[in-house]
Amino acid sequence: MDVTGRKEAEKMLEIQRELGVSLSTTWNLQTMLTQILDACLKIEEIDAAGIYLKDELLDQINLVAHRGLSPEFVKSISIYRADSPEVRQIWTEKPVYRMDFFADKMVDLIRKERITAVAVIPMKHRGEIIGSLNFASHTTDRIPQNVRSFLESVAFQVVNYIAPLRIVADLG
Repeated sequence: MDVTGRKEAEKMLEIQRELGVSLSTTWNLQTMLTQILDACLKIEEIDAAGIYLKDELLDQINLVAHRGLSPEFVKSISIYRADSPEVRQIWTEKPVYRMDFFADKMVDLIRKERITAVAVIPMKHRGEIIGSLNFASHTTDRIPQNVRSFLESVAFQVVNYIAPLRIVADLG
């Protein structure tokens, strides 16, 4: 009897549990972002990640934490204006698991970075999109359904920790 699926599900639940415990013990936004990236990168199909937060003042989203990406790529993706195709997709509040929504320039950058699959998961708090969790793979051609469910669940979980700290940071 193959128990691979069950083992993967148990691993994902354990990662989420550990993440919840670690997030509930810190009030430092950068520490939280690091914990989120560390947790999600434990998933075999995911080897790169970035977290974007909305900047109301400048009408854009900013990359505030990342892993597994080249410095050149990070420089190119660190800021997206609110009217970009990438941000307009995030505002739809629907996760994206395909690369055809990116602007042509972005498609070239992704190809050069050798990214083969993506997941862009908007983070919504009290009816407002506050940013997104972005994940990528350099080894698989698509994000499997069980990993998609895990990533969406993590986004739902972490937004309740990030949003209050983001508000405090904006006020400070």
